[in-house]
Amino acid sequence: MTIPDSITLKKGMKIASKIERLQQKLHELLGATLELPIASLTMNKQLLEAAKTPRRRGRPPGSGKKLSADGSRSPSPLAGKKRPASPSGPLAPAVVKVLQRYGRPMKVTEILIGLEHDAYFWTAKNPRQTLYVRIGKLAGVTKVAEGLYAAEGVSSVGIVPESAPVTFEAPAFNAESSF
Repeated sequence: MTIPDSITLKKGMKIASKIERLQQKLHELLGATLELPIASLTMNKQLLEAAKTPRRRGRPPGSGKKLSADGSRSPSPLAGKKRPASPSGPLAPAVVKVLQRYGRPMKVTEILIGLEHDAYFWTAKNPRQTLYVRIGKLAGVTKVAEGLYAAEGVSSVGIVPESAPVTFEAPAFNAESSF
């Protein structure tokens, strides 16, 4: 019997004491004609034993390991080895290069397209998710706005359109015009 937490243990102790009181009242009413074992003593013993055993948090040991075809557990193929590096180099300089080339804040999907254009090779199964997770921590990259990243030292304004001079002319009022 496993006890999940101390609240359940307290509830169990209250129930056991209620059972013991009810048995005592029943014994007083019926006398010695009915002999029932005192359930609370055995329940108290079980609850106290369960409380003494240390609980283990998390998954059971070995539950995350994959089974091979013959049913035995095999070690990871990368166990004891260095993590494989991308043949096209580290991620941070590649992202900074893309951001500097475009010279404006970019979204992660745009940066990913720029990296693919530069033939960056990904070792991860899901490159977009990996880039989303790592881009905020990359050296040389700053978060400009929600979802927008720019290279450090590049203006965060981006491409600014030329402003055309704005002139307001009041429409001429003719007395002869009718509404």
